[in-house]
Amino acid sequence: MRQVMIDVGLLTALFDYVKPNDSVCSVEWTSAQYEELQLQALSSLETLSPLCLEEYMRGHGNTRLIMLLEWACLDCDYGGHGNSFFGEGGYQTRRAQLRYTIRVLLAVVRTGNENVIQDLCDQGLIGSLLVVLKKYKDTDVPIELSILSNTLLILSVVCETDSHRKATFGDEGVDLLLQFLSLDSEKFSSGLGYHKLLLSSVNAIWCCVSFMNQDLFLERGGIPILLDLLEKCPPSMQNLVLGALLDLTEDARAVPHVVTWRGTGQKTAVSLLIELWRAEEHAMGVKRDRNHIMADPATPLQGAEQLMTDVSAHALSSTPTLAILDVADNMRAKIYAMLFRIGFENLPPVSAKDQITLTLIENYLDFKVGEVWEEIIAELMLDNITPIKSDREALREIQTIIAAKSEAVKRHQMEILDKEGRVELEEEQACYEQIKFNFKQWEQQNASRINFINKTSDYETLQISKQRQSALAEKSKQDPPGIRDTVEHNTLLKMLTTTVHSGRHINVPLSDNPSIVSPHKVLPSISPTRSIERSVITQ
Repeated sequence: MRQVMIDVGLLTALFDYVKPNDSVCSVEWTSAQYEELQLQALSSLETLSPLCLEEYMRGHGNTRLIMLLEWACLDCDYGGHGNSFFGEGGYQTRRAQLRYTIRVLLAVVRTGNENVIQDLCDQGLIGSLLVVLKKYKDTDVPIELSILSNTLLILSVVCETDSHRKATFGDEGVDLLLQFLSLDSEKFSSGLGYHKLLLSSVNAIWCCVSFMNQDLFLERGGIPILLDLLEKCPPSMQNLVLGALLDLTEDARAVPHVVTWRGTGQKTAVSLLIELWRAEEHAMGVKRDRNHIMADPATPLQGAEQLMTDVSAHALSSTPTLAILDVADNMRAKIYAMLFRIGFENLPPVSAKDQITLTLIENYLDFKVGEVWEEIIAELMLDNITPIKSDREALREIQTIIAAKSEAVKRHQMEILDKEGRVELEEEQACYEQIKFNFKQWEQQNASRINFINKTSDYETLQISKQRQSALAEKSKQDPPGIRDTVEHNTLLKMLTTTVHSGRHINVPLSDNPSIVSPHKVLPSISPTRSIERSVITQ
């Protein structure tokens, strides 16, 4: 079939329609009919071009596609009809032609033919694709989001293995990529295609940013944007986002960006990774108690599926075992690697619950190695192979070390839990002491207030209080030794109308009603001298 298509010149015939069609001078086809033929030809080329690359290159397919791509990006008026399935979403625009041109280019570059890819890059493919990204960067139209996703996939394939092409991607490409990564999380499940754009953007980080443009990505705040995305994206995307983040942290300069990041509620990156670990283990069905402590030290990492699967199902030497498949199937290995790069000794303070999980994460590699050895021992028994004496002793020692490690980790987790219980008890006791102190203060204030009311409403109580005050004043006096015949001056002023010691102000309670905004009224001070003068004048 391939040879038949080459012999009859099928691709050459299809490429006759791959050209700008602003004005079609044809007596056979109207502009609407010609647009239908052009879009169907592009759709056919998407499937046929990868099968006939030699014929594609002889027909200057790259040049034709680049010219059509540049024409489709122009802002000039064009009356697209959008009548058929292929023209959907392209009414009065060139988006239908752009969409299928991008799809043909994607199919061609996915063949991995370096000659074809290099020819496209020599004709300015990367620059033209950046123009497409810039043109539709703020869109929310499904067809335009599809164009953006496919454009990023083309750039990923083209730039993945060539540093010069990554340099061409450059500042402009990094800025556009960060804008796509900063999308509102509410749009992920809108059904318009934002999730595809997000996945294409994450893929572009690996292929277009790593190593060559990483400095620009860090300067533009790419690490915090990725961490925000990791916190808000759906669980199905978290593994990919975390993988891209882990790839970037191979550069030590990226680690401080991770440590200083703060998410919702001032959440740190360490707390976020620990939460992801717990969610992953919950989905796997790993045995943990309500405090997230190991329930079974013999199986510290195994999930429900791994525990139920027989070793004989993966006994073939060419088949990876469950312990190895587990590394790629979930995020726990990536979380361990990320925390290892941050440094388990330099982590910010975390809660006791997080410390319990963090203890398990820190020993992940040891437990995983123990899993692999247990599978090796099980496979040897399955094949009826008896190791020699030295190997048996080595295997027995390995099992003993792993079991002791698991028990030690569980004891450490229990110690953390006990310590947290003691701290909570001390805090509770301190809280009760504070409540008792506050209640005692309230009682004293209430007694003082009642005493004040009694003195101002009962004359006998006032006299008794006056006598007590005078007795205390006399008792506090001390005769200086060696001094006699001294004149004692009366320190009490007569004819005072106050029942308390005079100060700079007098606070007069107006009411105990809490609805009154100002419970006290401050009156101007009354000087004792002025009070005496006023009483003398009155007399």
